[in-house]
Amino acid sequence: MSRYISSLSNPKVKEIVQLVSKSKARKVFGVCVVEGRREVARALACKWEMKELWTLEQASPVEGVPESAEHFEVSAKVYEKIAYRNATEDVVAVFYRPDSSFASRSKILDAAYRVVVVEGIEKPGNLGAIMRTALAAGAGAIVLADPALDPFGPNVVRNATGALFELPIFMGSSDQVQQWLNDSGFTGYITHMHEDAVSMYAVNWAPKSAIILGEESGGLSSSWLENGYENIIIPMEGNAVDSLNVSVAAAVLLYQCAGSQMKQE
Repeated sequence: MSRYISSLSNPKVKEIVQLVSKSKARKVFGVCVVEGRREVARALACKWEMKELWTLEQASPVEGVPESAEHFEVSAKVYEKIAYRNATEDVVAVFYRPDSSFASRSKILDAAYRVVVVEGIEKPGNLGAIMRTALAAGAGAIVLADPALDPFGPNVVRNATGALFELPIFMGSSDQVQQWLNDSGFTGYITHMHEDAVSMYAVNWAPKSAIILGEESGGLSSSWLENGYENIIIPMEGNAVDSLNVSVAAAVLLYQCAGSQMKQE
């Protein structure tokens, strides 16, 4: 049974507005806000647990909603307040976010052939694009080292177009992530401009490979450069290009790695 809300001063409206706009609030409640019928359907298909469903009054029913989820039907002015897209749809849902710690899901990394690690990621568009590519290229997980944003924020959800719900996410400090990779048997490949760097075409990609990228503005921190990871580069032609967007670099390296690993099988 749904509950109708028409007032902007309703406490539940104020609560979801905070969840949409404040990463701290999302972390405290352990949730992720998802807007749009396609995205909500994908989250449900990936077995994410729905906490609340918010629909514009007289909207058509949403399929697959569990009975345990609270349902709020709201007026146009309330929906406009809680929606975060410019061209909005008529559905917003609050889901519990999955545990992103290594301890709870270590078997995922143990079973993965390749993962992508990104340190200090700052831009939602880049993270969303990397998630899409990682899932498409068969990565077992994405690992965020010292992330500078909330990977469960609305802008990441929008840019990931559903990959967020299917691709396992791990988060930790750079030191923790390096320990996780070692414990799970990964060979790490860092992307750092250096005279000793090896072309990605010449790399003998390991059966368990971790592609490690830094944020565009600052690159990788020194801890990654001092721990013996193999340093690789993407060869580039032309005089006017000296770097690639981090999401493009991730895509190139993930598919190069996947192709090499398949040939070794």
